[in-house]
Amino acid sequence: MADILPLRFRMLHYISTVDKACADDIMQALKPEYGTEKQFTKNVFVEHLLDMKANFVIDDNDVILDNKGELVIYYSINDEGRNLLKKYLPKRWNRK
Repeated sequence: MADILPLRFRMLHYISTVDKACADDIMQALKPEYGTEKQFTKNVFVEHLLDMKANFVIDDNDVILDNKGELVIYYSINDEGRNLLKKYLPKRWNRK
C-alpha cells in the first residue's frame, strides 16, 4: 500500500473525522488498513494515544467503565492536532 500513512498520524486523522474515539473504536476503523501489521495491538494504540495527548494534539473527551469494569478513555482532536494535520497531511487524504 503506497498510500498508507504512519499509524500514529493515521490515528490522528481518524480522530479528526469523529466527535470522539477510544482505542477500540480506532482499531476497528483502521483494521482494514493496518490489521496485518505487527504493531496492530491494543497496547500500541493506547501508547500512541497517550503520546498524542502528552504532545497536546488530542484531549480526553469522556471516560467510562466498560462491561468488564475496565476504564475506557475517549479522545477528541484539538486545535493543535488540526493544525498538525493541516500542515502535514497529504492533500489526497483531506476529507477521505
